[in-house]
Amino acid sequence: MKRPVLLVALATSALLLAACGGASPTTPAAAASAAGATAAGGTSAQFGGDVCTALTKADIEGGTYGQGTAVFDSTDTQKDPTTGAAVVCQYLVKFGSNPSTVAAVVTLLDSTEYATHTKASIVASEVSLPGIGSEAWLVASAPGLLEVWVKGAHGDFSVAAQTKSTVIALATVAAGRD
Repeated sequence: MKRPVLLVALATSALLLAACGGASPTTPAAAASAAGATAAGGTSAQFGGDVCTALTKADIEGGTYGQGTAVFDSTDTQKDPTTGAAVVCQYLVKFGSNPSTVAAVVTLLDSTEYATHTKASIVASEVSLPGIGSEAWLVASAPGLLEVWVKGAHGDFSVAAQTKSTVIALATVAAGRD
């Protein structure tokens, strides 16, 4: 499984950004688990077949970010190498005149990946979040990166963001759209 290696790389990138005086780490590109997130298990039914419909411009702009008010810029997807289906959506925002940065990420998960949520919480123990999907867990996978792993109506997915309040709010909204 490639996820732990990617999370270490993300944590390193976030620390380098902070050390170099860049914006607070907002690249929860845990999204790069796209290589591991397969379309098996019916992920094509999730979010009407378009992972980027999990969240809207209003959802993203309504989040809380350490850099200030976010203005939605665009989305970017990562595709499953076997099926070509988009399994990760990165939501890009701008803070003032700064370049676009990733504010949130939604990743489709297969049941094998979802089962690893207990191992993915590297920074702190996972926390159960009742009321989101049929099951949800807050996972602290790297410094400055929080994820909520959700068992949804049409499959499993995760939402990643920088702050606890934002990631929980976005996961709740996405679970309602699944």
